[in-house]
Amino acid sequence: MIKERMLLIIDGGYLDFIQRSFGSPRLDYGRLANAICDHFGYNMYRAIYFNCLPHQSQPPTDEEKEAFEKKRGFYQRLEKLERFEVKLGHLAFRGVDGQTGKPVLEQKQVDVLITAEMVYAAARRNVPAIALLSGDGDFLPACELVKREGLTFALVHGSRSGSFLTFHEALWQAADLRLEITKEFIEPFLREG
Repeated sequence: MIKERMLLIIDGGYLDFIQRSFGSPRLDYGRLANAICDHFGYNMYRAIYFNCLPHQSQPPTDEEKEAFEKKRGFYQRLEKLERFEVKLGHLAFRGVDGQTGKPVLEQKQVDVLITAEMVYAAARRNVPAIALLSGDGDFLPACELVKREGLTFALVHGSRSGSFLTFHEALWQAADLRLEITKEFIEPFLREG
């Protein structure tokens, strides 16, 4: 029997957060994305990764230039993976933190881009299921719309142990299917180096 297809939407900032809790290991994103869809009983239709490039001052420091080029190279490598897309928002400068002297940055457009992708996929109905790797409660209305349009909504999230949740409880409750990203789950997808 041929499995149906699933669209996987990855909130890159959230995945970075999960990875940091495991010591920031390098991952094989292609294999990870396919394994997530397979876990839910689907083949991966496409994975769309959303994030931002790092901030650069004007003029940028050498460290900022290096971080920017490193991240841009990472996004270019992701786009070369089969059935992977990268969509970028941007970071808005909001001033300087008085205590640390570091820039205060706000991610812009990423949540809107993710929401638009979910709504578009639900309206087109070209897949029967959407998986969202995020924990942001702002995606709850999009999740509910996906379900109202007859698609299965799967949530891929970080830890739910103890009193510290890495996801919004209402988003978790609304999901048809759920997968917690644990160290054991990502272990087969670790890359050396």
